[in-house]
Parts: sequence; C-alpha cells; structure tokens
Amino acid sequence: MPDSSYMIGIDIGGTHLRMGAVQADGTVLRHRIESSRQYLTSAQPVEMLTRAIAGFADETPGKLRGVCIGFPGTVSKDKSTVLSCPNLPSFDGVNIRDALAAAVNAPVIVEHEVLLLLTNDLRAHSLQQADCVMAVYLGTGVGNAMYIHGRLLEGKNGTSGELGHIPVPDSQTPCPCGNVGCIEPSASGKRLEAIRAVLYPKAPDFEAMFAAAQGDPEIIRYLDHVACAIATEINILDPDCILLGGGVLSIANFPYEALLALICKHARKPYPAESLRFVRLEVDPLQGVRGAGFYAWQRLAS
Repeated sequence: MPDSSYMIGIDIGGTHLRMGAVQADGTVLRHRIESSRQYLTSAQPVEMLTRAIAGFADETPGKLRGVCIGFPGTVSKDKSTVLSCPNLPSFDGVNIRDALAAAVNAPVIVEHEVLLLLTNDLRAHSLQQADCVMAVYLGTGVGNAMYIHGRLLEGKNGTSGELGHIPVPDSQTPCPCGNVGCIEPSASGKRLEAIRAVLYPKAPDFEAMFAAAQGDPEIIRYLDHVACAIATEINILDPDCILLGGGVLSIANFPYEALLALICKHARKPYPAESLRFVRLEVDPLQGVRGAGFYAWQRLAS
C-alpha cells in the first residue's frame, strides 16, 4: 500500500491563509484557502488558528507526521514563537509551536514565511546547487529570503531578510514594524492600495490601475523604491540568481520590465549589473504550502 503519511504545510500571509496536506514528494493531497484578516479582529487568534488546523488534520485521511507554519514576520531562533508580525500583530510574542503541538498531537515548527517560499522555489527551479540565490516576494509587505552556500540564511536571531526595513534617510513615515523611516511603506502592496485610492479611485482593481497608469510618475516612484531595496541586496550578495514573485508581481499589466530596468540602474557597474539573472516566478497559490511541507519533511521527519 502507498505511504499515507503527510505533513501539514501552512502559509499565512497578510491576506490569505493557505494550508495543505503535503506528502514527501511534494504532492498536496488536499488544501484549504481562507482569509487571514479574521485573525486581526479575533479576541482569541491562537485558539482560532489551532482549531482550524486541528480540524483540517481530523478531516485528512492518513498519518499526520508534523506541521510547519510560516508567518510573514520574524520568528524565534528555536522556531517556536512569532517575534514580530506587522501585518498580523495579534500573533506577536506568541509561542505558536507549543499550543499547536498540543492541539494536533504532532511536532510543530514555526518559520518565517519567505524561507518556506524559497524552499519550494529552489526545488522548482533546480537551484539547490547554486552558490547564492536571493528571492523577493512583493505582496502586502516586502518578503525576502536568501540561500547561501547550500543553506537558508536565518541569522543570529532568526530574523534575517528584513529587506523592507532598510532605512530611508530623512523619512519620517511610520512603519507597521514600529520603526520610522523603513522603505516598506513606500515599496509594498499597501502603498499601491494608497496610490489607487487617491489617484485611481475609479479603477475596479490593480490590473485596471496599471493599465491606466503607464508612465505615471507616482508609479515610477513606487517602482524605484522597490528597485532600490532589491539592488541594495544584489550589490551586497552578487547572487547567481534573483527570484522575483509575490502577489503584486502577478498582477496583470504590472510594469515588470520597468522594474528590472530600475534594478539594473541601481546595481553596481560593471558587475553584478551586467550579469544579473532574474527569474519571474509563476503564480502558484500553493507555493508556500508546498514549501512548508518540504521544510517539515526535512526538519521533522524521523
């Protein structure tokens, strides 16, 4: 009989929560997608989350081997606690691992969401042997992950890859992280929401806004902020490959070539600017779920 074991992989973004039962080869047996915004207003977000995951496990045939859950923020080095999650602050300072492990009776690991996305994308694009890969996932915030010398870069405190929190000189704009002057408020999906609300209120969606906004100085300014953040990391790492994805880049009519041109403009000359390799990631709603599943099989399987 085929092995019925699975891991539950969970990807919580600022907009959606995605969970799935993932086998060792990456097959997603079943999945569920729901809004993550409900956790912003819940009086008991941890209990609500654990009930949802435990219920999903109860409905899934086979043997649950473990759970990996990714948050769009920083987590503790021991992979138990959400340290800071600006877009879902109700989880700040919470030990999710212990609460969830008790609910599902299986080992649990908590991780920074972007490391799980990169885990999936390294496999999908056969980049495990590359010396250095950086990934930027542009969505509600500016997600960033790095793979260097065969390992995901986690950092001393488990908080590496906070590309959106590069300081901008003279900026007094408050950031959801609690700091002032971060680049993320000028380079994230939230900034696009503000541009649309003020300048394109009649546009029914971002696709229509980008179609109407070709050459708009405000859109170019937005792209330049994104490009400055990405080029900063390129100039430090000199990566083999730059993966670009996330919900914003998947929007139809997004000025992708204009973004690449601005990144190249800010990249150091002649190198790495003249040898940059970009990969635009295809839309995959289960990218983070699959990555969380792979990560769980690597870290939790015994």
